[in-house]
Amino acid sequence: MTQYFADTVGVEQIKARYRELAFKHHPDRGGDVGIMQSINQQYHERLKGCDSSTSRGSDGENHTYYYNEERESAIADKLAEVIGRNLPGIRIMLVGTWLWIDGETRPLKEQLKELGFRWHTKRQKWYWNSGSYRSRNSNADFSHIAAKYGYEEFSSEERKKLSA
Repeated sequence: MTQYFADTVGVEQIKARYRELAFKHHPDRGGDVGIMQSINQQYHERLKGCDSSTSRGSDGENHTYYYNEERESAIADKLAEVIGRNLPGIRIMLVGTWLWIDGETRPLKEQLKELGFRWHTKRQKWYWNSGSYRSRNSNADFSHIAAKYGYEEFSSEERKKLSA
């Protein structure tokens, strides 16, 4: 069996590899259901292995990752749903457990709302988070949040390359 995550180290690399593989193998993009199921299983196994691991973020602080299968599944499902829509001209960014979208979103406003995304006026991006969260009215800009919680992105052009 192919080991899709064998050379990944840490949560950020595992999640980045998952996004690459989902863009390439998702059934809504012409991929194989069996391969995608194998990718999903291995993804969760690797993340479970990172439970309670600590890493230093780009903000210089130590951060501890706690595996939550329900949350990770919800994030993977939402990411797959967005990928399956093949929305043009956008960037999809995973920051911690939040998905953020920016780019040419005005013509996609209704589709993003259907997907459960909300508009963040201050950060000028669409966002989605699984479950409840505590609103702290943070004054931090997006780059500060991305540095603190880790950040990966894919633009429409990168997704086209991955799906080719």
